Amino acid sequence: MQEINLEQILDEEIMGVQLPGNSKEDTIHYLAKLLLDKGYIKEIDGFVKDIYYRELLGKTGIGNFIAIPHGQSESVITNGIAIGEFKNEIPWETLDEKPVRIVCLFCVKAGDGGENEHLRMLAALAGKLGNDEVVAQLLNAKNVSEMKKAFL
Repeated sequence: MQEINLEQILDEEIMGVQLPGNSKEDTIHYLAKLLLDKGYIKEIDGFVKDIYYRELLGKTGIGNFIAIPHGQSESVITNGIAIGEFKNEIPWETLDEKPVRIVCLFCVKAGDGGENEHLRMLAALAGKLGNDEVVAQLLNAKNVSEMKKAFL
């Protein structure tokens, strides 16, 4: 499986820091709106429905204040990852039973080998998200450039 270059998939236009939100629904809708506005998805409702379907299958809160909601959707035009650092701690089903502040919302086309692309994107990000220093940099990022730099 070919490795993904994070620099190529991290798009500052679908990233944000100190975002508003108090619930899982708020965060997913906020990031989905970014994806819609930047042409990654065709519409929000179907995309969000597909994300919630995947949420039913298992926890996407990986611990250490991070959630990685994802799923494949017919609504996706271009694969990408919307990343938000939220001001408030968001209640989420997580492996460590703690809330989240960083949400990496994957958008991946359904079919079309999308599952392989999704796994490659996940693998590229997971290595970084498992590093406490990277997580601290993400939580303290003052702007999107600092956020992107933490991943690279």
